[in-house]
Amino acid sequence: MPAYADVEACARRIAAAIGARDTATLATLLAEGFVHRAPGGPNTGAAAFLQAIAEIPGEIVSVTLEDLAIDVAGEAALATGIQQAAVRLNGQLIQDRRSFVDWFVKTGDTWRIRVAVDLPAPPAAG
Repeated sequence: MPAYADVEACARRIAAAIGARDTATLATLLAEGFVHRAPGGPNTGAAAFLQAIAEIPGEIVSVTLEDLAIDVAGEAALATGIQQAAVRLNGQLIQDRRSFVDWFVKTGDTWRIRVAVDLPAPPAAG
């Protein structure tokens, strides 16, 4: 499988694990030294990131990736796109849409995410 497809598959596994609150699987997809960044907010390491996923309030209905673009350079890759999540909380369906920039690294034969950056998303089209 070409590197692009491997990175795309890893990104989609991450989204699926978040949607299922499957922190055990998610932990296997994080590279050593993982950091989550939200400009203007604190940086968090793997343990805090996994805890935050486990503590998302409500029922996670779906997590999907849109406009996924991947650039690969050797054993590193940059993925950008929009993460769209739907969460049911207190009977209301809440849509959460955010842009992301994720840096993946290859360790052995496996791609893992090393840095995840959340950014405000542009308004949805239409």
